Amino acid sequence: MNFNLDKIRYTFGFLLYWFSTRFYFLIVNALSPFHSRAKALWFGQKDALVAMKNEAIEKPQPSIWFHVSSLGEYEQGKPILEALKKKYPNYRFVITFFSPSGYNARHNNELTDATYFLPFESPKIAAEVIKIINPILVVFVKYDFWHDYLKALNSRKIPVILIAALFRPNQRFFKKNALFQRNLLSHFNFIFCQDQNSGKLLEKIGFHNFLVSGDTRYDRVTQHLTQAISIKEIESFKNKQFLMLAGSTYNFEEQLLYTSEAILGSNRKLIIAPHFTDATRVSEIKNRFEPNAVTLKDLLENPALHAQKKVLIIDRIGWLANLYQYADVAFIGGGFKENGLHNILEAATFGMPICFGPKLDRFPEAKEMVSLNLASIINNENDLKTWLTFHENNTDESANQSLKCRQWIQSKTGATQTILNWIQIHLFSS
Repeated sequence: MNFNLDKIRYTFGFLLYWFSTRFYFLIVNALSPFHSRAKALWFGQKDALVAMKNEAIEKPQPSIWFHVSSLGEYEQGKPILEALKKKYPNYRFVITFFSPSGYNARHNNELTDATYFLPFESPKIAAEVIKIINPILVVFVKYDFWHDYLKALNSRKIPVILIAALFRPNQRFFKKNALFQRNLLSHFNFIFCQDQNSGKLLEKIGFHNFLVSGDTRYDRVTQHLTQAISIKEIESFKNKQFLMLAGSTYNFEEQLLYTSEAILGSNRKLIIAPHFTDATRVSEIKNRFEPNAVTLKDLLENPALHAQKKVLIIDRIGWLANLYQYADVAFIGGGFKENGLHNILEAATFGMPICFGPKLDRFPEAKEMVSLNLASIINNENDLKTWLTFHENNTDESANQSLKCRQWIQSKTGATQTILNWIQIHLFSS
């Protein structure tokens, strides 16, 4: 009886997963004529397997395959990718993206031999993709678990590991009857967790093949300190003035910056790097801050504009991490949306006062920074105005907070070496 009941529960979970994923892509398809991001996702997925087949090697050498959802997960996995490529240069390195924004930003990256969209799954497609890539190791970063791929890899006894895993009690894996979701996790040979709470949650549901390794993002962001490139146009724009950098912002947050008078004052400038950089969004932001605004594209074409404008809009992807070196303070976008806060560690590694919106439930690093007085929560325009004015006028306090941010980041590094050591011992020791 219990066996039959478990089977029914598993089947229900599978059907729910199957229908929800198919329905998601039907919605994406329906929206694609009217929505640029839906269009990019639909056509990227639609043509993904064809692109793979066109580039397929008849007898590909064994590969190490990384799968990431988007750009943030790519950055999180990059330290492991770099370390493995240096240690095992004779293997091919392949990366797949689910998100078109991540793929478009990094499809020409220097680390991999091939970069693809992950084709939408089915048992047949999973088998074809695995044959094309020919992996001896597959690394999933944080999440984005696809049943047919995981099942196919597991049946072929290809090792699959999950790095940077971050679990929460309210996730489906930890519900009473979540047999299908737990089965997804069982396909991983080993799981590397970001924190102790994630490990405890796995133990509660009977998983012991894990290690609390920490978060590879700390290793990644510390690389920015040595890899940062000076940009003379940004230096000229700042011109020794007090500079606030607003990174990965949404429309509401840009309105907040505007109404809080973030650019008023003779010695203050603002850089906005919006989360979406399509022409419509950039135009909206520029119109809001006119006549004080200039886009990066226009500034690069006409550097003399730096003296005339107080707001610089970054209208291209891939610049944000390199811009924090010029900021005096940082406002990180996404904190007013559930599960929306973007990378706060890039700013912290350069050392500066940081603020963001109040919705932090899924971001333990943000909660820790607030508890240590390394970052501040902003609820409205008055909070932002007060915070900004304080740090502009209290340089000693700001410098002390900046130093503590850098020290905190350094104390969190080391996850990459822990994961690399495990891979070497358990997968490549023979």
